[in-house]
Amino acid sequence: MRPGTLLQSAIPVLAAALFLGNPWAKAEAAPLAERLVGQWSCQAQENDAAIAMTLNYRLSNGWLIGEITEDNGATLLDVWLDDGSTPLALRRVLSYDATVEMKLVEETAERIKLEGEMRHVLASGGPVREEFRFTGNDRFDALWEADLGEEWVPILARSCGRSG
Repeated sequence: MRPGTLLQSAIPVLAAALFLGNPWAKAEAAPLAERLVGQWSCQAQENDAAIAMTLNYRLSNGWLIGEITEDNGATLLDVWLDDGSTPLALRRVLSYDATVEMKLVEETAERIKLEGEMRHVLASGGPVREEFRFTGNDRFDALWEADLGEEWVPILARSCGRSG
């Protein structure tokens, strides 16, 4: 085959790849946060109090939106969105007495770690972080910690299983 003929036969393939996207490129991995989509039942420990909670997460226009309902009736809104370059890298949690703004700082195959600030309505806030550890697609453990100046102290630990 002459070089001109080889080039002419390759042009349609190259044009299709440019138009449709590279068919040989690896698909970008979905953010680990997307594993939260669905319904969860959780048992949590906050200081000395045991708390039961349900979580219900859904995807909407590229955002992950969650509703967290505690057994005392308190409901929190949990929203994950893009930071402009990383999908689901910003998180905002709104409750009746506080807001939390966090950013994804680490993500591995089975773990998400976020850090940010909690602001209480009637009191001061401070640095917080949460780490999710997934055990397959149907279970995860999460640990909330607060920075008390010299060390990170656990404030809420929960264990969750998929319920729907």
